Amino acid sequence: MKETIIRINLQRLKNETHVQFNENINAVFVKYNPQTLNIKALYDLYKAAFDNEIEALDFIRKSELTTKIANQDHRRDTIYRGFVETIKGEIHHFDQEHVEAAELLYEVCKHYGNIARKTLDDETAAIDDLLRELDSNGNKSLVELLGLADWLDQLEVENNRFKQLMLDRYAETSQRPAIRMCDARTLVDRCLRLIFDRIDALALVNGITAFESFIKELNAVIERYKNLIARGKGDKKEQPVD
Repeated sequence: MKETIIRINLQRLKNETHVQFNENINAVFVKYNPQTLNIKALYDLYKAAFDNEIEALDFIRKSELTTKIANQDHRRDTIYRGFVETIKGEIHHFDQEHVEAAELLYEVCKHYGNIARKTLDDETAAIDDLLRELDSNGNKSLVELLGLADWLDQLEVENNRFKQLMLDRYAETSQRPAIRMCDARTLVDRCLRLIFDRIDALALVNGITAFESFIKELNAVIERYKNLIARGKGDKKEQPVD
């Protein structure tokens, strides 16, 4: 039976591993020369698609903003919740004046609902509105009575830091590669399947001897990554990420 190229489900590989796989496959292509293999036109398409995938992955690697935004959102949530819990604690104060001030401020907070569970942009706007309302004449004196001004100052600082990170993200997004990671991977996989099919067809027509060493090296690479998937190192649930 003639040897053919082993097939692999490349969707099961994480982005980093997918690129590593193709780096190894491409090295085999280069070693045996696409022109000599009679796959030059298909190889050029594959290489262009793979270059786009590398560019998309580099963009993902360099971007730390997603993590920073998530951390900053958690930070402002923590400050907001601490502020509200402090107000709720004051409702049980021994001084009736504190109790009444706390109850009034708590009603203001309730008007905004659970701010920390809103979407990122809605939460930013809600915090801005809350800060403005609590800085109004009637509420400002209540905040000062309960000694909560520092909480509000810190909440404003954290919210402003979050806004800046979002502005940074918008600027970064405008510079992102034209092709998205998931699209790049899909195109690379499609080109690779076409090359594999052509090599198998050429080997069938011309005889395995002309392609035997080439196919064996390809299969050695493919087997390695199939084993990674089988051992669970290729995340079964992960889909290509943008």
